[in-house]
Amino acid sequence: MTNEQNCELLFQYLKSILYDPKVQAIDPGSLDAPYQKLGLGLQYLEKAVTEMKAYSEALSVGKLSVPVPPRDNFLCENLKNVHANLNHLTWQAKQVAKGDYSQHVSYLGEFSEAFNTMTRQLQERELSLKQEAEAEKEHARMMDSYNHLLMELIARSEESIMVISMTDQKVLYCNGSGSIRISPDELYSLCMRQLPLTQSETTPGQETYRWTWETEDAEQRFYRITTGLMRWEGERAYVHIVREVTAEKSREARLETEAYHDTLTGIWNRNFFQEKAQELLDAGGAVLFCYCDLDHLKYINDHYGHHEGDWYIRFFADCVRQYIRHEDIFARIGGDEFCIIIPDCARETAEEKLSIIQKQFAGDLSRPYPKSFSYGLVEAPAKHAPMNAESLIQQADTAMYIQKREHKQQYLTKLS
Repeated sequence: MTNEQNCELLFQYLKSILYDPKVQAIDPGSLDAPYQKLGLGLQYLEKAVTEMKAYSEALSVGKLSVPVPPRDNFLCENLKNVHANLNHLTWQAKQVAKGDYSQHVSYLGEFSEAFNTMTRQLQERELSLKQEAEAEKEHARMMDSYNHLLMELIARSEESIMVISMTDQKVLYCNGSGSIRISPDELYSLCMRQLPLTQSETTPGQETYRWTWETEDAEQRFYRITTGLMRWEGERAYVHIVREVTAEKSREARLETEAYHDTLTGIWNRNFFQEKAQELLDAGGAVLFCYCDLDHLKYINDHYGHHEGDWYIRFFADCVRQYIRHEDIFARIGGDEFCIIIPDCARETAEEKLSIIQKQFAGDLSRPYPKSFSYGLVEAPAKHAPMNAESLIQQADTAMYIQKREHKQQYLTKLS
């Protein structure tokens, strides 16, 4: 076979590899000896190109569970990076769907800007929920402002109304329970418990007075009661108008939970943390700021999946909650970033607790990967000068990175 014939066969084989849906293979043994090695090289290229085509086709239609080509396939390196980015982006999108609006994308060019704009708008919606909760409370206060108490007795007769003598605490009038499920006897008992508090706000000879208070019955139903001081058939008396607000209380609690809690861990979120941090600093007491950052989260997400990464985050939060006090503020402020505000606590005591938490966290053997976190601690002493919470958080973040570098070095040493 001539040199031209050998080259023509190899060229047609290469062309088939690059363009044909089904490659027209050749037998390297049919080539002359100087060309057989090149034929074997093209066979290796055929295998790599076939894997690359199958891999790119799967990624193009969103099949992220597709097996990753072997490491020796150099043609798929960039596709592997795209695959990893898509997996992480999918996890971030799921986090946003759960209400974690701290997710930020910086590695996908123009898409990053669109994604970050979306999460920022969702975060603004979360803040609006808080404003809605405040508006609900204000609306409730406005609804309870009765301009004419006697007109309310007539116009809102479906509410429970009870008139009690100021002289001997006898019931002068009761319309039953109206549409309220509380019994007259229990309503009377609740009102009588409130009288010592309200009597201190009245003055002898005062003819009219009005205030609003809330109470709860034995079955954990909530009531808002407007109490008025007036004359009833010539006798000075208290008039109580009762309205059940159990549904309003539940709605307020739900809105407050959505506005201030992290959905994955159940601890406080960044909004609550920022408000409380500055409030504690402004009070002037001694406060410790602890900034925590989980190690290995990206490794766990990439190798075990984001469901496992979620477990890792929740497990860390559970470990911390076992050792902090009720008055400590523990919040998730980012994907793998947490802050703890520890008021009135010695630095040595806090460091001992954090060391215990690190040991307990790392000592869990239920999963086949290392568990650790890095932290930085910054102290605001008692009677400190005015301080900014964000500045202290940045200082704690900087201190945390010192420990994180140590952890990385320790981990690399173990691997070597």
